[in-house]
Amino acid sequence: MRARRLVSPQPYRMHLEEFELDDHPPAGHVLVEAAVTAISAGTEIANYRGVTSYRTASHGNPYYPGYSFAGTVLAVGEGVSSPRQGDRVCGQVRHASHAIVPSDRLVPIPDGVTFAQAAMTTLGCIVLNAVRLAHIQLGESIAVVGAGLIGQLATQLSRLDGGRPVVALDLIARRRDLALTHGADAAVDPRASDAETRLRSLAHDGFTVVFEATGSPAAVNPALKLAARGGRVILLGSTRGVVEQFDPYQDVHLKGLTILGAHMSTTPTYPNLANPWTESANRRLVLDLIARRELKVDSLISHHVSPMAAGDVYAGLESSPEDYLGVVLDWRRNGA
Repeated sequence: MRARRLVSPQPYRMHLEEFELDDHPPAGHVLVEAAVTAISAGTEIANYRGVTSYRTASHGNPYYPGYSFAGTVLAVGEGVSSPRQGDRVCGQVRHASHAIVPSDRLVPIPDGVTFAQAAMTTLGCIVLNAVRLAHIQLGESIAVVGAGLIGQLATQLSRLDGGRPVVALDLIARRRDLALTHGADAAVDPRASDAETRLRSLAHDGFTVVFEATGSPAAVNPALKLAARGGRVILLGSTRGVVEQFDPYQDVHLKGLTILGAHMSTTPTYPNLANPWTESANRRLVLDLIARRELKVDSLISHHVSPMAAGDVYAGLESSPEDYLGVVLDWRRNGA
């Protein structure tokens, strides 16, 4: 069968291409048809720009982006009992109209959750893993540096996990306003003349947990300075590049900070007594939170576009990220 997928043949280029796909999935796999896929602005744009180790190691090979899929099962291979043909599912699948995927990488979408909402669950899993690593206790103060898509999810999930207060920091006013509508106790512009005073009034001795959610090396040092003695700083934004003027003695050693990397690959492949929270288990919880309206994602989607417009969207996300938040590609749309 003929299918379509996004491809970046070289940095700063992204387009839609056709490819041939077998419509008979092998044993243990399923054939899925995409309804929507969501763009991960951090990882995908870094690869689009060609600044990741993955892209460097590819030796000029094309990059096929995406890992946030929601759609329908068209056919199942031998030995697959779940999901079944016709089921709505979501999981880590590249940006493509159709794909063949191991059945255990997909989770059913419950009634009451839309395809667009379900496509946001991979990003939700990334953030939920970071929140779990932070071991937030009820009443601990939380600062989230960066109120983009990842930061918005971190603000909500930290609040659900017991953070009090939860404070979002961002340069963009509409992102600060959105964080407030999603339960943040305060939203602060770090450039404002009264920013330090406001932050001290919210957490006089610093924040117990600080999430760095921008992915910018320039935000790491400010995140460290926000943390209280003995606090935890979670590097959530997949920071790439060198952190200039890093002072480990003053900002880490003397304060007794713990710095944690929160890549989703640190989730266990199989549940165990120490940690039962696999990616699939986290995804099911995120779906349940969305279904219960406890995790709000609709307002985090700023753009619904056709895959035919992907080239312009990736260019816009790279050059003017402040104009975007969550971007969903609707594979049911043919026009730009």
